[in-house]
Amino acid sequence: MRMENSNRTPGQIASEINVIKEQSGKMLLSNAVEIGRRLTEAKELVPHGEWLKWLTESVSYSRSTASRLMKIFREYGPILSSTDGEEGSNGAPVQHLNYTQGIALFGISVEDRDQFIVDNDVGKMSKRELQQTVKVRERTAEEEERREPENQGVQNQEKTEEAADKAMDKPLELIPVERKIIKPKTVPTAQTELPQEDANPESMKYNAQYATHRDTMLSAYGELLKTLVALNRVDPVKKEANRKEALKITTNMAETLKQYPPAIKTNLKIKRTEPGAPN
Repeated sequence: MRMENSNRTPGQIASEINVIKEQSGKMLLSNAVEIGRRLTEAKELVPHGEWLKWLTESVSYSRSTASRLMKIFREYGPILSSTDGEEGSNGAPVQHLNYTQGIALFGISVEDRDQFIVDNDVGKMSKRELQQTVKVRERTAEEEERREPENQGVQNQEKTEEAADKAMDKPLELIPVERKIIKPKTVPTAQTELPQEDANPESMKYNAQYATHRDTMLSAYGELLKTLVALNRVDPVKKEANRKEALKITTNMAETLKQYPPAIKTNLKIKRTEPGAPN
């Protein structure tokens, strides 16, 4: 906060600061604001590089104390005083706090500070009690901030698991095996029926075996998904390792099934001859 230019001197400002200090053994926050305002003003007037020397020789302040007082002015000045030093809002909760309490309340945001003072009756608190209360408030706020993304992640995971559970509860739709029924062909004008067309017994045998293995594979796949969902609740790292392994297995299976059995390849060159041609 930059102060307006004036004809005042650093020595005059130092004198005013020392008067305010003497008037209040227990410095009220409003007094700290006035000192902070004058320090801010002086810092703009003191030549560059001589600020610490001026603080030590003129008002007996360290750099850190002066910095805190100027921050007091920036934080509370607009509430407690006007630029000409007149008192501002007498009804403000911070009006009767002391310097130490004002420093402790830096840990509370400006928007929440007034309500915090009222809720905790800060004016009656000791320095230690107030510092402890502020620390608890800060720790609670930090925990809430950390927990918010975690809670969001848990909620998203719960939704995912719920959807997976619903999907697992739904019975898997098995692919029907088409079983061809061979009906005898008849000729209406013939007196006797033609013999029934023979079905391929080997084809029916292996087709039935395929259906059994297929249903077993689908059932096992469903159980595998359920297991991954359950494992994710107790050990997400192990779940992810198993998922990658299952993905690798199924990917290899899919690649193999693109053409199976594979075509037989040979290096032999077979000379084809036309029918009827001499050997």
